[in-house]
Amino acid sequence: MKKILLLALFLVLLPLNIFAKEDYDKIDIKVGKSISAGETLKLKSKSNLKVMTSDEQVINNTNNNEINIIFDGNKINLDGKNFKLNNFPQNGAFLISSDSPIYVDKIKRNYGGAISFRVNNKKLDVVNRVEIDEYLKGVLPKEMSPSFPMESLKAQALCSRSFAINNYNKFIKKGYNLDDTTSSQVYYGKDVENKSTNKAVEDTLGQVIKYKGEVAETIFCASSGGYTVASSEAWGGNSVPYLIAQEDPYSVHPWKYELKDSDLKKLNLSDAFSVSLDYNNSNRVNNLTFSTSKGDVKIKATDFRKKIGNTIIKSTLFDVNVIGNKIFVSGKGYGHGVGMSQYGAVEMAKKGSNYKDIIEFYFPGTNIEKIK
Repeated sequence: MKKILLLALFLVLLPLNIFAKEDYDKIDIKVGKSISAGETLKLKSKSNLKVMTSDEQVINNTNNNEINIIFDGNKINLDGKNFKLNNFPQNGAFLISSDSPIYVDKIKRNYGGAISFRVNNKKLDVVNRVEIDEYLKGVLPKEMSPSFPMESLKAQALCSRSFAINNYNKFIKKGYNLDDTTSSQVYYGKDVENKSTNKAVEDTLGQVIKYKGEVAETIFCASSGGYTVASSEAWGGNSVPYLIAQEDPYSVHPWKYELKDSDLKKLNLSDAFSVSLDYNNSNRVNNLTFSTSKGDVKIKATDFRKKIGNTIIKSTLFDVNVIGNKIFVSGKGYGHGVGMSQYGAVEMAKKGSNYKDIIEFYFPGTNIEKIK
């Protein structure tokens, strides 16, 4: 045991153990909310929990199915039945693994692969190191319904795999690659895996979307509303040749909404009697200008969505009408509109397109190739 403790103390001094950019077999994902100092985290598994090095050399079998992770705001200590390990490394040099999924009690989810920890802003981040395709099996059911046609699920598998690789070191400064939120891709581990989405991952094993030999920025949204958005118009910056504005007959998704008094308060609007809109080249609204008794009120379309709610004003592809003292919004699409429309992929699959056709339509000029 002393030997293990000394080794742990030594490894704490090593630099962050993040995989090289070229090694995409495994990926470090921050999962769940960060743990505050003084909290105890419990790991459970049906099989024995093992402590191993980052190159998967087992150094302690622990003989425990449950281990408490105790974080004091500085150090990480492990405690189990007849087992203790102090100063557990904070850089991924040591991992906790099992032959069965590991249940993380505060997150209330099961994860494959292994668990390690990072300390950021005096809080403990739980990190799941997992094979990239096992990661995708925990992503796809949260990004697309497993009941969708298989070819649309395969297209999503390619988008999600390519996105993960393109954004591989997005959070490297914090000691991991991606997180499990919409900042990366929503990831729920083993608990959400489904036969159909697993098959979509397996049937496209190793395949990614590339542009001129590099893994593409495979952005996706729920629905384009019938017209996709150029990435440069959505977020600024340089244009991306395959993230363009184009008609999309496969994805309309109409919606309507009448603003409530509470919405008007959020917008600082009163007695609006007319509105004018200006648009970008992707048919999206840039700004809204309301005429009121107190003068014009100009609001960015993105702020308009955010203040009322992105799930209510589902996109910036909309029109606004002021009738009497009421304001009506009617729009199409759901999300930013850049890249692949998920509803569009579903409709294309229903009409007989395969996943390669879907990728070719939404990312023109790209190719489907193996990762390496």
